[in-house]
Amino acid sequence: MPASAGTRCYDRAIVTRWALGALVVAALVVSARADDQDDPATGDGSRAAGEPLTGRVLVAPGARWDVAWAAGPALTAALGPTALAALDHVAGGPPPASVFGAAPPPAGWPLALTPTATGPAPIGPLDCRGCGTRLPGRDGERIAAVWAVTAFSLTAADRDLRVLELRTRYRDGLAVWLNGVPVVRRSLPGADPLAIAARPHGPEWETVFVPVVPGLLRVGTNRLAVEVRPAGHTRAPTVEVELAGRPQARIVRGPMLGQVTPSAATVVVETDLPTAASLAWGTGALDRVAAAPPGVRRQHVFALAGLPPEATITYQLTIDGVVGPPVRFATAPGPGDVVRIGIYGDVRGGHRVHAALVDRLVAEAPDAVLASGDLVLRGADEADWQQFFAVTAPLIASIPYYPAVGNHDLGRAGDLARRFVDHFALPPGPSDRPPGAAWYSFELGDVHVVMLDSNAYDDARQRAWLEADLRAADGARAIIAVTHDGPFSRGTHGGNQQAVRDYVPILVRHRVTLLVSGHDHLYQRGRQDGLAWVVSGGGGAPLYRVRCGVAGRPRCARPDGLVLAAREHHYLLLTVFPAHVEVCPRRADGAAIEPCFQLPTRR
Repeated sequence: MPASAGTRCYDRAIVTRWALGALVVAALVVSARADDQDDPATGDGSRAAGEPLTGRVLVAPGARWDVAWAAGPALTAALGPTALAALDHVAGGPPPASVFGAAPPPAGWPLALTPTATGPAPIGPLDCRGCGTRLPGRDGERIAAVWAVTAFSLTAADRDLRVLELRTRYRDGLAVWLNGVPVVRRSLPGADPLAIAARPHGPEWETVFVPVVPGLLRVGTNRLAVEVRPAGHTRAPTVEVELAGRPQARIVRGPMLGQVTPSAATVVVETDLPTAASLAWGTGALDRVAAAPPGVRRQHVFALAGLPPEATITYQLTIDGVVGPPVRFATAPGPGDVVRIGIYGDVRGGHRVHAALVDRLVAEAPDAVLASGDLVLRGADEADWQQFFAVTAPLIASIPYYPAVGNHDLGRAGDLARRFVDHFALPPGPSDRPPGAAWYSFELGDVHVVMLDSNAYDDARQRAWLEADLRAADGARAIIAVTHDGPFSRGTHGGNQQAVRDYVPILVRHRVTLLVSGHDHLYQRGRQDGLAWVVSGGGGAPLYRVRCGVAGRPRCARPDGLVLAAREHHYLLLTVFPAHVEVCPRRADGAAIEPCFQLPTRR
């Protein structure tokens, strides 16, 4: 039918595309808000490693910044008008304005700008607590982009700087330039200057290590420029930046002890610059040198072979000519020996609790520590991993650490550029395991440990591998299995029914001694379908309540054989004796949640 006066015809396909676009933006806003509100423990604001900047401070916390910003429409307020404008455009009207708004970067950017304000960082919205420079906002608008420039001076004595340590806390997309050279870019789309950040970023401090290449720095005035944009969950971005320089490389992750046996071990360490490194070790004098690939590199893997059994080994690293402190560890137990294992999980943003648990586990000195997943809040944030490894540093240097992967560890944005297994010094998994998957097993004497990937429960390869792995371990004194999202729980998430259906029968058939899971943030234990189970999700994340089967709560829908549930931050200490396994649940201060209980071994 031809259009009459005052009537417009709309192409259904075009209208559908515009409507889908509006829904995508709405989904981004809702998803980002849900992501931000999911866990109230979103970090304590401390710097990674809890240390001041190392080296010569170039841009201090109180530095002054020239700041400019651009306003755009609030995304939720813009969706309706944008959709209507799109319909009008289809019918012959003018093209609609971008939902994000439009504004070019300031003139002279990124070397200079005409400031709207000048003040110290942090830079953030009007309601930002502790911000030194606040960004005004009006109803129906958001601060869509912030640009800031500061200056620092160098002298001829600074020509020896080899690496810059740029430490920043930001929400949510970031770009940094040094003397006009781009050195950092995080989650910022390039096409639209006011587009929202690709994903939310958490509150942890992130440190970026920038090699000083020729021409990057200059004697005299240098300019550091920063751009930040919010994701869909907030009306304004925030940013705080500090900068230091050093003439030598240093360790930024590790040392990490891995794959310890009665006669061998590996030590992994990462440095901020490609550099030379060596490791000396011994049982008294450090008279032996560990094998390592030759040349300069950032990740250094040292193989210690020929270790004497039942010995305490001391090792010492030399990085870029600087000798580090001595570190001690014990060789792994042998068949028939008593085996001690520490277990905890679900840290997310609870760093203070996590640090207390690390101190307790270091004092307990188990043969290994297992983790039931969700070590960080946002697996896609490098800042979260930096904080995790800063807290665990004294533990992973002296005790082998074997984690199961949690759903948060993968990163909600699907950013797996550095996969979970790449963060740790783990035993190799099966050859057909897909990239990013994290199921594996290892031995502690004659105790067999299985680490499952609950994100890959539907992968038939994991089930086939588990069946074969447990069949091969039939002679083990005990089998301990760890997963993140377990089959039985009365916490917020409840038990995973796919695990009940597809994995519990395999574990029961092969007489697994104990299954430990996390995901729900509390302590629970029970026995169901012939399987002893414990939920250990008290590593620092906000604690959950028991949702069923207790006074004031509804009846549970499915049997789980629960014996006890306690809303406590905690860790487990397992001791495997010849005839039984003793399980001791302990609070972060070492006090018992309940008396230790026993399980029979498989012999």
